[in-house]
Amino acid sequence: MKIWLCTLLLACSAAAHADDQPSALVETAPMRKEAVTFNLSGYGTAFSDPRSTVNFSLPRAGQIARLDVAAGQAVRRGATLFEFATDPGAANGYAQAESALQMAQSEFEHVNRLYARQLATNAQLAQARKALSDAQSALHAQRKLGAGITREAVKASFDGVVTALYALPGDRLQAGKTVLRMARRNASTVRIGMQPEDAQRVKKGMSVRLFPVYDSTLNLAGVVSDIRGVIDPQTHLVDVIVSVDSEEAPVLLPGMTLRGEVEIPAGEAWVVPRSAVLTDERGAYLFQDDAGRARRVSVTATENGEMTAIRGKFDPGLPVIVLGNYELQDGMRLREGNR
Repeated sequence: MKIWLCTLLLACSAAAHADDQPSALVETAPMRKEAVTFNLSGYGTAFSDPRSTVNFSLPRAGQIARLDVAAGQAVRRGATLFEFATDPGAANGYAQAESALQMAQSEFEHVNRLYARQLATNAQLAQARKALSDAQSALHAQRKLGAGITREAVKASFDGVVTALYALPGDRLQAGKTVLRMARRNASTVRIGMQPEDAQRVKKGMSVRLFPVYDSTLNLAGVVSDIRGVIDPQTHLVDVIVSVDSEEAPVLLPGMTLRGEVEIPAGEAWVVPRSAVLTDERGAYLFQDDAGRARRVSVTATENGEMTAIRGKFDPGLPVIVLGNYELQDGMRLREGNR
């Protein structure tokens, strides 16, 4: 009887002691497994696709008589860019070609008349015909070079922006020398600088969201088209080239600064609400509800929007604590409820 009474008293004492232990009011949420992505970000600038950039030059020597644009200036199609005066030597070559053609034409007609009277041979007629053909070709070549034009106003062939000037009024230029460069007004490519270790995870075809720094609410769709194989010596970053959706390209201007976020597929992972993951001097961790007791678990966490992908030695069948977890200690009693 005494033994039974002592056992009863000890049990009652243990129960009372358990009731005195501190507990925490928490809210929990289940883990779930889903396909996740995470973002790698970097900053860069928009530039025109090289295929939409044009160098303006002339195939003959001459002088810049007048320059009507400046670097960075937006111009409309048909606007005059510069006036070009043909070099006197080139004009002289055209005059000589015209004179040679007239002489060849006259000689051919003369030989042809003699041939009709049987006073010239077939060989003489063929020679005169060839001389005429050569003179015609020479004059045609001079015309293609524009050597017969003493002064020409060169106009923009599309709406664009002057990106560079390589000559000034009064400069004498050799044939083929670039006077200026123009890019179509709508940039369609963005160069994003990324850390080398991040760039290694980027692949062609990955989706990218672009955010102009002047307006973070505006975002554009793009696709990774190339990853440069060298580190830029000035920025110490790797350039990731992003092609912008053609429908959204009109928003971009060459030189515009943007932030780019590359979406990296990470496969399937266990995810929990962002509020479930905490950090301290030991790293990232979370608490699970293990039969009414807080169970601390160290994890590796990667944010994925409102959810966080985790890896670690957790039990996927146990719920995680999403509210009230800041007050917890490992092994603490839990009370489930709404705050």
